[in-house]
Amino acid sequence: IFMQLNICLYVIRGWKQWEQETLSHDYEFTNDPSRFRLTHETSFVRAHTSFWTRIPLFFYIGCFFRQFFRSVSRSDYLTLRNGFIAVHLAPGSKFNFQQYIKRSLEDDYKTVVGISPLLWASFVVFLLINVDGWKALFWASLIPLI
Repeated sequence: IFMQLNICLYVIRGWKQWEQETLSHDYEFTNDPSRFRLTHETSFVRAHTSFWTRIPLFFYIGCFFRQFFRSVSRSDYLTLRNGFIAVHLAPGSKFNFQQYIKRSLEDDYKTVVGISPLLWASFVVFLLINVDGWKALFWASLIPLI
């Protein structure tokens, strides 16, 4: 689990460059939503409407292998960022989406993998009373029944 978190954080650090691009004036001009009349003109749609994505079997196989390499492309990241900002923030506001994703993943990781102090304390007590001949594991298995 720790290796997966490290890989995830490594990938997220790569998004920092894409986030820095969004601060330039060139980005604001080239990605202005009013410039696109049709959705198929965006790089996100062009990247996801190939021959391989139209056949479900190929699509699922491609998604399976993509999770091991670069699962989020630049166009995916920028589309997610623009959609999040459009829904949750005022248009044109400066927002560091990469930091937001990093913080939310760390919080989720702590919630899912975090160990409560009560669990740690019970483990330490179990280690202290685990003396040969006391059959501590047998008595500890009866605690949930009680």
